[in-house]
Amino acid sequence: MKQQRPDCPRTEQLSALIDDELPARPRQEIEDHAGTCPLCGPMLRELTELRLALRPLGEAPARIDLVPLIEPRLAPRARRPHSKPDRSWWQGWQMLPSGLAAAGVLAGGVYLGALLAGGAAVSTTRFTTMAVFDPVPPGGICVGFQSCYPRGN
Repeated sequence: MKQQRPDCPRTEQLSALIDDELPARPRQEIEDHAGTCPLCGPMLRELTELRLALRPLGEAPARIDLVPLIEPRLAPRARRPHSKPDRSWWQGWQMLPSGLAAAGVLAGGVYLGALLAGGAAVSTTRFTTMAVFDPVPPGGICVGFQSCYPRGN
């Protein structure tokens, strides 16, 4: 059979049609579709020819019964209960340092985010910028206006 790219969504139903797995109505729909579809028509003919070519082969009887050979191997696996592997008590504590480090990083991030989002540093900045307009600017020595300009003796 030629390798064709199945562009038609009904190409998968052709195999079911050949194997007589479809009810009457869908069977008729697929046969009608195969008569008009340029991809399904040749594919249906090839599948029919292949089925007719394989029919003389029939069913080959098995020379040996495989069930007694395979079944004993499968039975112990099926009966085996799924148990959790035994772990010692210290294996649960192995994740503790990583967990503490992650918690510390998270707490530090929350703290720094709170500082950036508008904590005490932002509110004090507003007051210090307005302090320039005070009678005695920040860093000034004069306590009052008269103390800055001493008058004669």
